[in-house]
Amino acid sequence: MGVEFERLDGGRRAEQVFERLRARILSGELGPGARLPNERELALALGVNRASVREALKRLEFLELVDVVHGQGTFVRPLEGSSSLQLIEWLLRDPRTVTPELMRQLLAFRRDVTLRVVELAARHRTEVQLARARSLLDREREEGADPDRALAIDLEWNRLLGEASGNLMYQLLSNLFTKLVAQLGPLYYNRERDWRRSHQTHAEMLDAIETGDPAAAREVLGRMLRYSDEAILGFVERLAAEGRIGPAAAGGRV
Repeated sequence: MGVEFERLDGGRRAEQVFERLRARILSGELGPGARLPNERELALALGVNRASVREALKRLEFLELVDVVHGQGTFVRPLEGSSSLQLIEWLLRDPRTVTPELMRQLLAFRRDVTLRVVELAARHRTEVQLARARSLLDREREEGADPDRALAIDLEWNRLLGEASGNLMYQLLSNLFTKLVAQLGPLYYNRERDWRRSHQTHAEMLDAIETGDPAAAREVLGRMLRYSDEAILGFVERLAAEGRIGPAAAGGRV
């Protein structure tokens, strides 16, 4: 069959088959154009029934990760052909698919989206949203010395910015980046100077949003993103140098 598969143990078999195949595709082990083993071969290799394999393949096809060609087989599609934003989260969840270059691309995308979000927030924020932002700022001043509380407040702040933009699409993208912050936030909330910097930045951003100055709000957020991007990239580069992420991570097997 070419690529070997380890047998699955217990649990929901169709879900496990899906996750196993998805991981192989996202890691590049099964690259674009690769032909998957047929249903019978996959079922035998993974120790599951053919119905579980069939269900998993349907999910992969729905996500545009594979093409099922009648009479020929199932073929892996290029990742860039998928329209599913879930792929971003999955790529970041698997240590084998996280690389410094992937993180650079993600952070560049985050920068473009969040800078636009804060501009829109400065134009469309409501008085109710401003009041909530002031309350968050007060909480950050009182509770920010606790890294967990500082991170929780920052996440709430990000969600509020997305809401204040008045654009559902930007809000959904902002929610995606909030997940990233939740995972990596401790990198820059573990020292007093970090949460104080965050508090000062949020205060300046609120001033710009309250006065309806999109350019000023964008400039303030841009400064904060430069700092957080540097912390995140430095961490990811260290992990890559240690072999804890990238193709060699976890022994290269899924």
